[in-house]
Amino acid sequence: MRYAFIVNPAAGTGGHDKGIVRRIQELIFECKDKEIGLYYTSGAEESTALAAMLAKEAKKANDEIVVFGCGGDGTVHEVANGIYGYENAILGIVPIGSGNDLVRELSRDRGNFKDYLNMNMQLAGSPGSVRELDVMELSWEDEGQIKSCISVNNINIGFDGNTAVRASELKEKPLISGSFAYLLAVFSTLVKKEGQSLRITADGEDFHDGDLLLTTMGNGGYCGGGIRSCPFALMDDGLIELMAINDVSRMRFIRLFPRFRAGRIFETENIEKLIKYRRAKRITIEPLLADKMKFVTDGEVLETGKLTIQIQPRKLRIWEMR
Repeated sequence: MRYAFIVNPAAGTGGHDKGIVRRIQELIFECKDKEIGLYYTSGAEESTALAAMLAKEAKKANDEIVVFGCGGDGTVHEVANGIYGYENAILGIVPIGSGNDLVRELSRDRGNFKDYLNMNMQLAGSPGSVRELDVMELSWEDEGQIKSCISVNNINIGFDGNTAVRASELKEKPLISGSFAYLLAVFSTLVKKEGQSLRITADGEDFHDGDLLLTTMGNGGYCGGGIRSCPFALMDDGLIELMAINDVSRMRFIRLFPRFRAGRIFETENIEKLIKYRRAKRITIEPLLADKMKFVTDGEVLETGKLTIQIQPRKLRIWEMR
């Protein structure tokens, strides 16, 4: 078994990964019986290419490899896309980002994800630590070319997607941390009340056509640094959780938001008048008022026209702390 740690130095505040890196360096020196590599990224999508190269090299050597994404959800997303399709590769997570929503979902029954920061426990894992997860396979057309990627956790369009886009922009400014950036982004998006106008079909059936506040598609339950937007999502049931919230007023959403954040929105009286919900294997989304729409998948901001999402059951192996 090989181990590779891919570190994003810009994750979170850009500095709190130093203790983790130092511990990985110590383990490389201490664990002479293990093949451990430490790698840094410096640009967008570099983690994807690096993870694919490491998985390919291990495959040539007839070896298994755990590739750890050390960063936030965006870094983990890139690493997952890099190893996708390599049966010898396993996704590992060292959560040093500002959101950490995928590992938050994986640790839901444990109460927290601190064990994922313990490098000794990570390397003490066994084959029993490997779990097979579903992934959502996304495809779209861009300038005549078909593009695709996978999403492990969730996809957001509308209010929560716009909030994540704005938070990503705010984090680039000096003195604004990841959590503070998200709070500012929520306030800014709420003031503008930005939603979307979309046509959504699920397994060939009409689901929504027109304005909405937000829509979220979940393989996992969390987005936005702890918002439990898909409370019933399961990561290995072969289904996508799909929810849309109608275009409600600001005041109504302000009242709904605490329950939405806590995953308790379905406890709201007469909620069926505000929300559409179902599970599906294949979803298509088209913007109605523009050629393209911005959306967020696993912390990554993308832009496209018509988007197709297909569940791929148990196609990704993940190194899970148990």
